[in-house]
Amino acid sequence: PPLGLVELPDSFEGLFHEASALRCTQCLAMPDSRALCLSCGECLCGIETQHGPRAAISHAHACSAGGCLFLLTSSSAVLFVRERRVMLLGSPYRDPHGEVDLGLSRGKPLTLHAPEYAHLARQWLGLSFDETARAEENDFLT
Repeated sequence: PPLGLVELPDSFEGLFHEASALRCTQCLAMPDSRALCLSCGECLCGIETQHGPRAAISHAHACSAGGCLFLLTSSSAVLFVRERRVMLLGSPYRDPHGEVDLGLSRGKPLTLHAPEYAHLARQWLGLSFDETARAEENDFLT
């Protein structure tokens, strides 16, 4: 696995099925959508659940001093959390044509694109994400 991030399976379908058996570590629910922490591997309720992004924000404070990356099983997107800010990033998974399928609408099998995941890890280690998510527009803990 890339330095600083958990190892991901090659197949997104495999990841999806593995994750579907996991409970949220915060509320113990079996949510329809999940967020997998890429730092420690824990499963949380996804941002489409009743918790919204609060579960991810809370976990980020406990796991990584306020900053974390999560893979969203409902879309294959990566969610970046820093303090109370959230930002959706692309996906480390690609279809057979090398394209991202955020939202899983095309129904093609997705495979881990190792160079993209390594790039994500480099961005994570350097905290070099584009800071377009502004706290006042994305403040979920008010």
